[in-house]
Amino acid sequence: MENLWNYLSHFYNQIDPASRVEYAFEDLAGIYTKAGTSRLFAVCTRCPNEQGLVVLPEGRYLCATCAEKDREATVDKLLKTAKRGYGVEPGFTIQLILVSGILQWDYQVQVYIGGK
Repeated sequence: MENLWNYLSHFYNQIDPASRVEYAFEDLAGIYTKAGTSRLFAVCTRCPNEQGLVVLPEGRYLCATCAEKDREATVDKLLKTAKRGYGVEPGFTIQLILVSGILQWDYQVQVYIGGK
């Protein structure tokens, strides 16, 4: 968890100290991939209306948990399931990092398949 806090401090350090009280982040991080570009992210639960923040759409997501070694295969499988089973080609994927022990983590892969 200390590593995760150090990761979150990276985001807090990008905010003007006088404005930091307007922001809150969950103890959660992940990888956001869109159009072949992946970026690390933190989940922001409170913020002023700020440009540059990505707000994920509300709706249904296909989800699967996996280990690091299975991450790419899991993403591919969910993307194929979205296309074949739901007729959707998702524009992005989310891979949440789930801390499962000391220096151990898994991923929860999420693929957006549409509205409510």
